Amino acid sequence: MPQESITRTKKQLASENENLHTRLAEAEEALRAIRSGDWDALIISGLGGEQIVTLKHSELRYRRLFEATPDGILILNAETGAITDVNPFLINVLGYAREEFIGKRLWEVGAFKDVEASQHIFEALHANDYIRYEDIPLKVRDGHLIQVELVSNIYAVDDQKVIQCNIRDITKRKQVQAALETLLREQSIRDHLTGLFNRRYMEETLERELRRAIRKNLSLGIIMFDVDDFKHFNDTYGHAAGDGILRELGNFLISHVRVEDIACRYGGDEFIVILPDAPQEVTEQRAKLIYEFAKQFHLPFEGQILEAVTLSIGTAIFPKDGSSSTDILKFVDDALYLTKREGQGRTLK
Repeated sequence: MPQESITRTKKQLASENENLHTRLAEAEEALRAIRSGDWDALIISGLGGEQIVTLKHSELRYRRLFEATPDGILILNAETGAITDVNPFLINVLGYAREEFIGKRLWEVGAFKDVEASQHIFEALHANDYIRYEDIPLKVRDGHLIQVELVSNIYAVDDQKVIQCNIRDITKRKQVQAALETLLREQSIRDHLTGLFNRRYMEETLERELRRAIRKNLSLGIIMFDVDDFKHFNDTYGHAAGDGILRELGNFLISHVRVEDIACRYGGDEFIVILPDAPQEVTEQRAKLIYEFAKQFHLPFEGQILEAVTLSIGTAIFPKDGSSSTDILKFVDDALYLTKREGQGRTLK
């Protein structure tokens, strides 16, 4: 054999020998890990060295995911419910040390100490092998509550069943959802131009306040008003100016009604204020305040100061002027139009 070929063969054998030593060292490391309990013997039982190394790398990848995932993970013994592993994210979120999890059953850990609920989860898993709860309150170590989503399933390792619980903190999502629902609710009950409550909300509220007044034997005041000659105002200055007047009336009501009062845009240029617990004297005082504001207010618009508007206002008192929402709204509406017939820019007492 030529010397060149011999040299090449020696190098090749040396390289292969080095690879064998490396693989043997890795296999021995794997076996030591198995004996010490760091790895599960099932995953490599009866496999050769190359496959042991492959599974070791897979285990390392799994461990990295387990420790780095932004969700909480618990591993439980499916028979006893004892916790065998917990990842750092859940430790951080709940504020409990690792030692406070390991070996404990789910309902023995502070955050899960709703025993009945935790045992129900455990029992449900045995019945279904998979469960999902989308809104579970957990109390963390410092005492505040978080909302979590819990997904659990059972799988077999070395002929033994284990439970994996994935726990996701959805507190912020719930807060955003609640804020969105509040916003949508506000949009559904508010008049977009004036910021006042709309007619639908007024009708719901009036029914509720009348029931309360009947139950507690209280009076209730109603003010209804509109802008005199509003069509003429719009025709003269334009609808943008008319909208400006309505907005200013809305702003005044928002800032000057009592906390318990409900100010609404009834439709067009008509407004209603519901005054719970208000006798006739208080109702008439509030009506006069609204009237005087409109009389003295001049809207700045496109470089000019527009003429003031006047209001026609009617008032009504429950139960004197009506015993139902229909009756009292008819009474206050008639009162408003009576002021118009007798001369605009008035309130009817």
